[in-house]
Amino acid sequence: MKSFFTRRLVLSLATLVVAGGLTAAWMIGRVALRPVALYSGWLLLALVLALTFFNARKKLPFFPLISASHWLQAHIYLGWLACVVFVLHTGGRWPDGAVEVPLALAFVFVAGSGVLGLWLSRWLPPRLTRSGESLVYERIPMLRHRLVTEVKQVVRGAETETQSTTLGDFYVRVLAGYFAHVPAWLAPLAGGDAEHHRVKLELEALRQFLSVREIALADQLADLIEAKRNLDNQFAGQRLLKLWLFVHIPLTFVLLVFTAGHVWLVLHYSHR
Repeated sequence: MKSFFTRRLVLSLATLVVAGGLTAAWMIGRVALRPVALYSGWLLLALVLALTFFNARKKLPFFPLISASHWLQAHIYLGWLACVVFVLHTGGRWPDGAVEVPLALAFVFVAGSGVLGLWLSRWLPPRLTRSGESLVYERIPMLRHRLVTEVKQVVRGAETETQSTTLGDFYVRVLAGYFAHVPAWLAPLAGGDAEHHRVKLELEALRQFLSVREIALADQLADLIEAKRNLDNQFAGQRLLKLWLFVHIPLTFVLLVFTAGHVWLVLHYSHR
């Protein structure tokens, strides 16, 4: 933990020093009437391409370079540096050209989604760990189906063994909808397990009307309700992280398209 904090502190300070140096160089160059927009533009292009390469690195795990975790750290700090260079390149003002405005918007959306993804990647995993057992995302639908099957078996067993429909009625009234429910896309951001606690409280209130055998079966249902809570949390959290990637990566390629057009225009008109 200490080494992680130290590494983060060193990288943050190094990024601030580089950003400060670039800002100072930009200010000096501007006073000296140097083409600082051109210089900062090429630097920004290099940073954007380097950041894009991180996605390619993830798809090539056999690539004999530094580990993916180190690439991620480089991606984060280069991303912050790119934001500074973007401000320098635009001179601290919002562009107004027909090409520049879409390009600037694309950069802002990519940077904003990147910051959101950084926050999610830091905030969600600890919550998922506290929720319970980690689950493989692709297996969750199968686990959900298995959970529903187990609940139905317990309820049917209760009716067969006790000749009572109390748990069966509770299943129809409460549990069927609860176990069929799929969390909303942004459920992890809302936090809390209000629905889970409501169902648990209703089951607890039902215990006073149950026989000894039904109470034992109700305990099994309580365990399955708890398993459903963890399954929902794991599913919703991992799905949100995947959704973020489906936003951030396409926006990055949109940015590359606009950047290519911008570079072509600069090169085309600079030689006329």
